[in-house]
Amino acid sequence: KNLKISDKKLLLVFSETNKNVYLSARNLKGANVQLVSGLNTYRVLDAGVLVLTESTVSIINNMLSNDKEEA
Repeated sequence: KNLKISDKKLLLVFSETNKNVYLSARNLKGANVQLVSGLNTYRVLDAGVLVLTESTVSIINNMLSNDKEEA
């Protein structure tokens, strides 16, 4: 409530499967859990709030820097 995100879609992105997070997120209205390996542009743009772990940010940075090198 303090973050004022209760009425927005929440996307939690993790680098590896975490059963406890998945089970907990089911209790949150509008919350979805996604692995970084399956992340796509639509899911990111559709989310009102995006929550990333530190390891997930590192993986995304590596993926994007590899794309730049190939271009």
